[in-house]
Amino acid sequence: MLTSPESSARPMRLRLISWIKIMKSSMRYKWMLLLVLFSLTPLVVMGIISFSISKSTINHKVTEYSEHLLYQTADNLDTRLGVYKDMMMQVLNNNEIVGMLRTLDRTDTASYDVDSLSLTTKLSTIVAINQDVQSISFVSDRHYIKGIYRWNKRTPAEVEPFLQTLEGGSNFRWYPTRYGTYVDSLNSQSTHVFSVAKQLYKISDDSPLGIVAVLDIREDVIKELVSKAVSNNRDLQSFVMDGRGMLVSYPDSGLIGRSVTEVLGEAGYEKLIDSGPEETRFPLTYKGDSLIVNAKKLHTNDWVVVNVISKAALYQDSNRLLQIFIFVGLLCIVFSVIAALVLANSITNPILKMIRLMRQVMSGELSVRYKAKSRHDEIDILGDNFNYMVVRIDELLKAVYLEQDQKRMAELKALQAQINPHFLYNTLDIIKWTALIQKANNAAEMVSLLSRLLRISLGKGEETVTVEEEIEHVQCYLGIQKFRFNFNIETVVEMDDDVRHLRTPKLILQPIVENAIIHAFGDMESGGCIRISCSKAPGNLVWFEVADNGKGIDPALARSLLAGQAAEEEKPGGIGLANVDERIKLICGKMYGIEIHSEPGTGTSIRIKLPLMTEDIRGNR
Repeated sequence: MLTSPESSARPMRLRLISWIKIMKSSMRYKWMLLLVLFSLTPLVVMGIISFSISKSTINHKVTEYSEHLLYQTADNLDTRLGVYKDMMMQVLNNNEIVGMLRTLDRTDTASYDVDSLSLTTKLSTIVAINQDVQSISFVSDRHYIKGIYRWNKRTPAEVEPFLQTLEGGSNFRWYPTRYGTYVDSLNSQSTHVFSVAKQLYKISDDSPLGIVAVLDIREDVIKELVSKAVSNNRDLQSFVMDGRGMLVSYPDSGLIGRSVTEVLGEAGYEKLIDSGPEETRFPLTYKGDSLIVNAKKLHTNDWVVVNVISKAALYQDSNRLLQIFIFVGLLCIVFSVIAALVLANSITNPILKMIRLMRQVMSGELSVRYKAKSRHDEIDILGDNFNYMVVRIDELLKAVYLEQDQKRMAELKALQAQINPHFLYNTLDIIKWTALIQKANNAAEMVSLLSRLLRISLGKGEETVTVEEEIEHVQCYLGIQKFRFNFNIETVVEMDDDVRHLRTPKLILQPIVENAIIHAFGDMESGGCIRISCSKAPGNLVWFEVADNGKGIDPALARSLLAGQAAEEEKPGGIGLANVDERIKLICGKMYGIEIHSEPGTGTSIRIKLPLMTEDIRGNR
């Protein structure tokens, strides 16, 4: 089955997007990226700064060194060319040579001896003393005097340029390098020479003779001076050109006599020709190479010394430094990635392990535990807390399961026992009607009160009843007690209308009233009074109060009664008050409960603080 390129590229894009999302969300990759950036940023910054400084320093130093060499080479050349001018003046001021030349110039060319021994001897002596000189020749309109060597070319075209010296008067004239062949009776010699020419004058009256002296000097002299200056710098190339842009001296002898355009191109040629009389320096790009060109004209003539620096060679060391830096940077990257990976794994692997354990806990497996690696770091502390949390969750779940089981069992038992209250109510109802039929009105009244009391006590399985039902329950209890003990205790019940239908924990008044009947009045036969009241209070509170005018309780004993700490013989109310207080706190909260205010001989006031409840505790209040 064939697939299109677009369909095959889609999974690759999805994988790339997923990888990017992982990079953005995973702590491991964030740590790796952070560590790599922190380790490489100083290295990169220092490397860039070092490379820039070294490159700038090398550029400055080499340029300064090139200018120094340029001045030195130009001074050496001016000095050497000055020596050749002095040598020329020695020849021109030699009376014997001048006399011989005047004689030979007046002689017919067919009759004078071109191999004049005396003139040759004189010139040979000068050439022998000065090894730089290749030949000394003399040119006039009528004659061509070869000097120590014969020229192989004696055409007018070869002689004409030298005759132009006559037009310059007494000035020296310099001629660029040419390739010449010199022949004598023994051998021939070919070499590159440059020339300096000057017109001869009579010594007596300083009048021109119409003869030009030409001093041919080997080009190797200039090459030697230039190469000696730059011999210790392989990044520098030096050469000499004349005012017309022709190469007078160049390391490659094959280019001597050619235009400087073959070395620096048209742009370099134009800048050098237009450089003016002073030193110049300019950047140049030739054949893809970036160059720095320094040039200085000589004082002796119009020749120019040129130094050329290749930036590629100039920055070779700094480029090598850059390569070393890149290599070291790559090593640092590899090391940083490995170190970051190890460090990130040491942090993220325990977290990933803990995440897997949390998922197992979420799926209901509470037996898992995190095993610490004895590193005693934050991860181990987190693992210990995780283990403690799982243990507590397990314990709480077991407690909830146990409570639910107990609740189900209690509900089952309650369902099973529902028949008993109904049976009891029906039985009491039959007894009441039987007593009425038999004219036992007191018995019937007691049975009726007991039936109402049991109905409120048992209720419908709810924890709370209305305030009205709680008051009714205690009134039924008091009615039964009057029939049982035939006591004469006055009871007063006060209940605000706005609290009748509020909810209250059931069976909280009866134990308090029972304590008052049994223990508060003692042997009092009359005058006893129990006042029961219920009202609202600020802060959404409901207050019950049961007050009697009995013998009272010691305050310390009253506090111990609520704490359940009184001795058995000191407990006037048994454990009833403590149980009622504890049940109120369990149903309503710890801030609610019983308060006892009593003094011996003045009576007792027991107040019950409750929240304002409009529904059963299993509903919403």
